[in-house]
Amino acid sequence: MYRLYLLLFVFLLAHLFTNAQIELDLKAVSVDTTTTSQNITLTWQFDPNVTDVEVFACNSNCIDVQNNYNTVALVNMNMSLLEWSDIVTDPGASQIYYCIAGRDAAGHTNSGKTAPKNNMVLKVSSSVAICRNVLSLSWNPYIRYVNFSWFTGSVNIMDTLDYYIFYREKIIGTPWIFLDSVTNIDPATTIISYQTPYLKNNTDYEFVVQAVSRTDTMRPFSNIAECRTGFEIHTPVAVEITCVSVIDDNSIEINVQTDDFSGQPFQKLYLLRDKSNKEVWRTDSLSFKVIDSMNYNSTDDYLFKDENADTQSGLHYYRAVADNLCRTNDSSNVLTNIYLYGRRVEKYADSLRFSQVEIPFIQSYNYDLFRVVYDNEILITGGLTMTNNRSVHVDVMPFMNDGAAIKYLIKSDDGCSSVSNIWTIDHEPLIQFPNAFYPLSMNIENRTFYPILRFPSEDNYLFIIYNQWGQEVYRSTVPPVFGDYENPQGRWDGTFRGKDCPPGFYAYKISYSFNEGAEKYGDTGSVMLVR
Repeated sequence: MYRLYLLLFVFLLAHLFTNAQIELDLKAVSVDTTTTSQNITLTWQFDPNVTDVEVFACNSNCIDVQNNYNTVALVNMNMSLLEWSDIVTDPGASQIYYCIAGRDAAGHTNSGKTAPKNNMVLKVSSSVAICRNVLSLSWNPYIRYVNFSWFTGSVNIMDTLDYYIFYREKIIGTPWIFLDSVTNIDPATTIISYQTPYLKNNTDYEFVVQAVSRTDTMRPFSNIAECRTGFEIHTPVAVEITCVSVIDDNSIEINVQTDDFSGQPFQKLYLLRDKSNKEVWRTDSLSFKVIDSMNYNSTDDYLFKDENADTQSGLHYYRAVADNLCRTNDSSNVLTNIYLYGRRVEKYADSLRFSQVEIPFIQSYNYDLFRVVYDNEILITGGLTMTNNRSVHVDVMPFMNDGAAIKYLIKSDDGCSSVSNIWTIDHEPLIQFPNAFYPLSMNIENRTFYPILRFPSEDNYLFIIYNQWGQEVYRSTVPPVFGDYENPQGRWDGTFRGKDCPPGFYAYKISYSFNEGAEKYGDTGSVMLVR
């Protein structure tokens, strides 16, 4: 007798253990958006140990009370049909929670009820605030419960879901268009809200929401909700970037001009930037990011400052966008800074190139090239214009009195003088002395004696000439101007107190320093005066 009871106990234990291995999974509860009826469809996975799938539904008090779930269907577990559709009159009317359980061939339930899932009910309304073309969408979260217990009512909610929003005009055959996504929704949220951007006037739209899990491939849909927009008058706001000026190596100022309105044309003005560092001619190859914003302040002139620029690296593309709240946002042209760069091509010859891009290409600016000496800007070449590739090449000879480190600058005549970065090209200092001179020479450069200096400083400069008896016959504390032979500054013409000095050898002594450097130098030698 005891053996019989033992065998029966082992059989029951084995039967329970076998049943415990069967765990059905209700994969999705989704509205069928491909049909006009929009039935709610349940999808599950195939299990060969299950003969039939029992479907339960609940309309109220569905989380904690098992008895509120009633059997609504018994579906054969068919490998080719792993779903069941609940024919509902209006899938956008109310939430319904579903769960399933597996039954064997004898009609016994051999798995517990799955964790419940609900349909998403999407609602849409128009006339948000004062904007008749901004629609308000709301829907309940798609609940995905795990570790659900009918006995204790305990619920653990799986990872946070994202929601994709699609829309289309209510015209037969019109495809769905992705509108936006709502992410990182708190699982405790009961209603999710979203406001659409400005839409077309007086137009019927349809919307649908899709729940997207980060760990599951199933993406259930809500019902399709529809709404008709109102009529919003859109007066475009003129927005133009008129000036982009480099302030220093890390700062660029951007001047934005708007319409001069007596009322409030927009709520906020945004500055966007793409730091491509290269020349591009189409906005679709740019990736703009918002870097600053200003509220409308009853003026038509706004000055932004980009303090995270690298002006020596290349072009920075800027665009301004006026946020109109109810209306379509209006965008400005795209304008870059003037980017100047160059190199030394010969010992005393510099090659410079600069570029600026405006999209659309409507500019007809002229540019001026300057040499920067201390705080002074000396015009070298004016009236430069852009070529078809929107860049300019200029070859220049450095002015030898400016300094060994020669600095260049570009300005445009765009109405506010956009300023480029300052580009520096280094040159080596140099000093040379002729060994003879002839005051009556046919060549003007041979008529006087002077040191040939590249980039001399006027600080601590002294040039003295002595005759054969050691008498000082010439003194200068200012260096000669390189290439200006008509200028007597720093040049000895072979006279002393207004009279010609006799031919012969004369000694000289010089002390000097170079621009951009603090080191002092000295030199001595002799020169022959020819008569």
